[in-house]
Amino acid sequence: MAAGSANAASMKVIVFTIAGGLMLFTLPTVLLLGIGMLPTFAAMAVDRRREKYTTLCVGCMNFVGVLPFVAQLWSEGHSYDRAFAIMADPFAWLTMLGAAGLGWCIYLIAPGIVSMGIAMRIEQRIGRLRRRQRELVEEWGPGVAGALDDSEAGAGNPAEDANQGS
Repeated sequence: MAAGSANAASMKVIVFTIAGGLMLFTLPTVLLLGIGMLPTFAAMAVDRRREKYTTLCVGCMNFVGVLPFVAQLWSEGHSYDRAFAIMADPFAWLTMLGAAGLGWCIYLIAPGIVSMGIAMRIEQRIGRLRRRQRELVEEWGPGVAGALDDSEAGAGNPAEDANQGS
């Protein structure tokens, strides 16, 4: 048990060391991503569910909003000056924050749409089952549906026959 946790801890140290070393060489990108992904960090802070659906929706859309500007940074020199110029652009902020806002909309609206779809499928299935029940009643009579008329109800029930005789 201790060997497994030691391996996991050493793996974390290795990953963080490599990530830290890469960040030294890509600081303008890290700066742009760190600032641009702030809505994702806020969503992560308020997301209390174990599944982290809020973080997933907001984070993916936020990353899609930041990605064109990271590509622009890489294609135009990858410097601090270019990173600061991108962060000073209101269109960049509108794109990054707007994409994060769409992520919030997806998170808030998707459960309602899914539940409406499930309810529609259930209603269709109920309709098919009722049609099938009507077909069976036409073929076999009302007793197959559990509905008995009054003359049949008293004839086959020994408990009622015993109560009537006393």
